[in-house]
Amino acid sequence: MNASTYNYRMLGMVTLYHPDPQNAAANIQRYIGDVDALIIWDNSPLESNLQPQLMSALAEASAKVIWHGDGQNHCIAPAINYAWHYAVTHHFDFLLLMDQDSAWKDFRSYRSDVERLFAQQHLTVFTPYVEGCDKFSVAKDIQTRGLFINSGTVIPTQALTAIGGVDEKAFPLDAVDHDISLSITTYGYTIVCLTVHRLIHSLGHPQRLGPFHMYTPNYDRYRTYSMTRSHTICYRKHKALMSEEHRKYYFHEILFWKFVRIIFSEPDKFRRMKAFLSGFVSGCRYRIKA
Repeated sequence: MNASTYNYRMLGMVTLYHPDPQNAAANIQRYIGDVDALIIWDNSPLESNLQPQLMSALAEASAKVIWHGDGQNHCIAPAINYAWHYAVTHHFDFLLLMDQDSAWKDFRSYRSDVERLFAQQHLTVFTPYVEGCDKFSVAKDIQTRGLFINSGTVIPTQALTAIGGVDEKAFPLDAVDHDISLSITTYGYTIVCLTVHRLIHSLGHPQRLGPFHMYTPNYDRYRTYSMTRSHTICYRKHKALMSEEHRKYYFHEILFWKFVRIIFSEPDKFRRMKAFLSGFVSGCRYRIKA
């Protein structure tokens, strides 16, 4: 089966930043045969010279690729908006979001189930069970969830049109998936996890650091600022819709534990703490779009 035999048209979009070309190509090859086109959004510097290496590794499948890269890191939100506009202009029904490190076990069957279920209920966003990230108990083959992470998620193009795309200033990198998740629910969309379909992915590479050997993703001060700011904006924007679990994530993980890790575990404490506080203040002051 190839993409042309499906009932709907699917556009894929994968973001790259300093990947191993062979590993990235191997991951892309797991699904490129079952999407109708693939945007490769390259945030790496030009000297990485990824395009010829990756296109060569993809061989014949490279004909499906729309490459976007200018040597600057534009983060995630502009990539999603670019893919959304491309999907609207070229009449794609779905947008598949992917990360360079994510590996499908069986994308073809996942897409088949997405199409079958979408035909029954159009107001649905689909995710696989993401090994390495999802921790909830699996009780049935299809489970409703409140939030998704980007990688592996299939969003109907009409859903992104309903919310007007992503606010690139508020969520350039962090919390963009949370913002989309919560925004689309106001338009009647449901997020479902197809738990029999598995994607292997991990969020960062936690390390044990400091005298207490605490696990920490050890993000630098720029990422610390971004995470604190964007998640604070997301909380302010959607607090009326947030579940208790999401509120707990914001207050416990983004605020409390991040603070504790900087103080007791991470290096560059002064600048990271300054970035943390600056991100929180900036997030509180951001003017949220109506």
